[in-house]
Amino acid sequence: MKINFIFNQIFIDRHIITMGAHPEDYKRSAPANSYIHVDDFLSPRHLAQYLDQLDANDTLFNQYLNWKGSGEFINTYFWCRLCAMLHAPIKPKSYDDLANWWYASSICTADQWQ
Repeated sequence: MKINFIFNQIFIDRHIITMGAHPEDYKRSAPANSYIHVDDFLSPRHLAQYLDQLDANDTLFNQYLNWKGSGEFINTYFWCRLCAMLHAPIKPKSYDDLANWWYASSICTADQWQ
């Protein structure tokens, strides 16, 4: 449930300021500099001061948008890849220990979003 919540907040462009899920959950599942978590501030006043700083500094604010890329179209032979994926056999996956899978370093939780 938390993963869906975080995904919807960040990737659907709804919120850059987050609250609710623990900051550790965001750090494990969201790209670096893609959100501002309220728990990272001592008080609402400190958060407001930081937001004022972001408003006054475009370079600092844009750091929260850089993870989205440049918006340029890169030809990745989409139709060829789609065709290959549609014709590939579906390989079911299951995990005996979901917590071990989630906290393992083999998924996209490193400093760099993959």
